[in-house]
Amino acid sequence: MKKTLFILFILLATAVTYAQTDKSDRSSLSIVLLDYDDQYSQPINDLFNQLMLDSRYDINRIDTRKIIVKEERTRANKQGNYYAPDRTQDIETFLNNNNVGKEIISYLFNRNKQTGTMSLDKLHARGIYNVSDQDIIESRATKRGLEGLKDKGFSLIDKSHIMLFDFANIRYEYKKGNNNDGDFYWYATPAVYLFKIKWDETLQNQLFDCWIDNATPIAERKQKKVAFEKLHVPVEFIIKYTNDSRSESTGIEAEQRRVDKGNQRRYSNSELKNNSFNKMIASAADYLGERIEGKYDAFKIQNSIYSTHPIKVKIGRKEGVKTNDRYYVYEYISNSNGHTQPRRKGVVKATSHIARNEMVATGQSPTTEFYQIAGGRLEEGMVLKEKQSYYLNLDLGYRYGELEGVYAGLSTVFYATRATNHNVMLGLTGWDKALTLTLDYGFGLRCNNFDIYPYIGAGLDSFLKDKNESDEDSKQSMAWLAQGGVRFNLNIYYPLQLFGAVEYNYLLKEEENYTNKKILKDRDIEGFNLYGGIRICF
Repeated sequence: MKKTLFILFILLATAVTYAQTDKSDRSSLSIVLLDYDDQYSQPINDLFNQLMLDSRYDINRIDTRKIIVKEERTRANKQGNYYAPDRTQDIETFLNNNNVGKEIISYLFNRNKQTGTMSLDKLHARGIYNVSDQDIIESRATKRGLEGLKDKGFSLIDKSHIMLFDFANIRYEYKKGNNNDGDFYWYATPAVYLFKIKWDETLQNQLFDCWIDNATPIAERKQKKVAFEKLHVPVEFIIKYTNDSRSESTGIEAEQRRVDKGNQRRYSNSELKNNSFNKMIASAADYLGERIEGKYDAFKIQNSIYSTHPIKVKIGRKEGVKTNDRYYVYEYISNSNGHTQPRRKGVVKATSHIARNEMVATGQSPTTEFYQIAGGRLEEGMVLKEKQSYYLNLDLGYRYGELEGVYAGLSTVFYATRATNHNVMLGLTGWDKALTLTLDYGFGLRCNNFDIYPYIGAGLDSFLKDKNESDEDSKQSMAWLAQGGVRFNLNIYYPLQLFGAVEYNYLLKEEENYTNKKILKDRDIEGFNLYGGIRICF
């Protein structure tokens, strides 16, 4: 018995002294809902019971699954605008008054409520699952060997978090359209709150005093159970994020318009209403979770580069890596004070060659391949850290030629191979007399800091409405065009890039009013154009 407690004490006491490594440790989550006890509560609860957390997290299943809010779900200001009130203080008070932190500790140590007995099985399993290949290699030189790696589970206690979702201001309303294309919509202003347990050496010692296992004498158990009841594990607020406007169309009116045209009905109104509600809640939860991951460093994946030709890192599906995920690469440099500080050396993205590493490390774990998009030479051992990407690029520039004007565009890039990408671009060129909207697809070569690709697309050129012109005549002042060209993107300092292109536009079809106007306004859209400017990558 004394030997067991002594070992436990040593493990707990040393858990906070592990040296920081290049690898990020796994965090764990408990999900809690703010419950307004109304008609939306049960559907939201049912949906959350089906949602799956990202594989990068361990799950702590605690008894507290919801917090009852004794207020109306909807709240608007004097101007009639709906908003989600800040409930940070109320939530923190509830979590601490109800000792939810201790629920997490009870779960981590498999505590039996009736007998008070605890075990290390869950923490040992998480410790083993969390270790890296380097840990495996180093452990082989120690007396305890691989068995000692189980102890790393204790360092994960302090990474236990509580994520709370508040789906405020749920409404079901009709939204008018411009051309009899209105529909019924779901609306909400959801928010997410993240808290974390505060775990320190004092609490570790208190837990040691409460420890009961099969070797604990019967005479001591009652006193230890009483001591555990008095144990308080505080939680602290980390971060909050609110989505001020969330909506989802039901498609009820759109479906009815299909039926009115003689098509067969695909879904009932009830199915459309329920499906759109679930979609809004699920997409809001995903969006809020992603925003938290992007703002909270402890949730970002981090590891060191294993090899460089190609770039490989020992992370994968276990950590939730997905194709095109973006990572910044840092080298840690010692400053004049003797402290190390990170210096960014490059930017990489994940290829489709993602390691299936959902197993305990063996010392020979598989690697995920990355391709470099910016920066200088990368070397083994440099630290790779996740940088959330929105997979969108904003282009601002000027177009010279037949379609001259200020150019603005949105583009996205899809991974194809290690050296090629798919590119989709939406552009708008504004002139004092007309606007041109274009949609293009390109496929081409990519290397570090530079990519180039041919593209083809189509567009719509429209003259601006004259003062005395009717709406109907204005709609006839349009022309369709096809285009093709070659474009390049050159990195300056990521996420800032230069872009440029040369293209040819070919007139496909023009409306009658367009033909008349182009003569009066001296506009001929057929011919060559050059355009370029600045791109910002998000």
